[in-house]
Amino acid sequence: MMTGKQPEFFKNLEQDGRTYEMYMWDDPQAARLWLMEKTVDKPLHYITIKTDQGVWGVDKDGLYLANLLPWQTNLSLAKQTGQITGIPAMTSLASAVNNIADNFIVHVQCGNSECEFIWQDALRYQNKTVVRCPECKKYSLIDSSNVRAL
Repeated sequence: MMTGKQPEFFKNLEQDGRTYEMYMWDDPQAARLWLMEKTVDKPLHYITIKTDQGVWGVDKDGLYLANLLPWQTNLSLAKQTGQITGIPAMTSLASAVNNIADNFIVHVQCGNSECEFIWQDALRYQNKTVVRCPECKKYSLIDSSNVRAL
């Protein structure tokens, strides 16, 4: 996978009426930032980047993680507790609530008191999720049990 300033184009895929523009990049934080600069206005069009921390993508509804990784439910990995610092994207939250996706996207803060970096990541709905800080690389536990969809 690529580690430079831009993702490496992998291929275009047409499947079941959906169009996927697929890339690879080792750095998940750089991938998320790059994806957030993209505008997708066509339905069923997806720009995805395979990273070492899952497949991140963007569509007309915004940023998403295709699926949480197994380590994100291994609560013993986290040595500190982070927190949610933003309001979840409503479409992302609705997908998690309705079991369309196993996660939703929200801003979180690293639990390492020497770091406290804030970034967007994927969490389980009303559950605990392990996230890895893109800045200090430490694992934090984030509890989303107080997030409720109306």
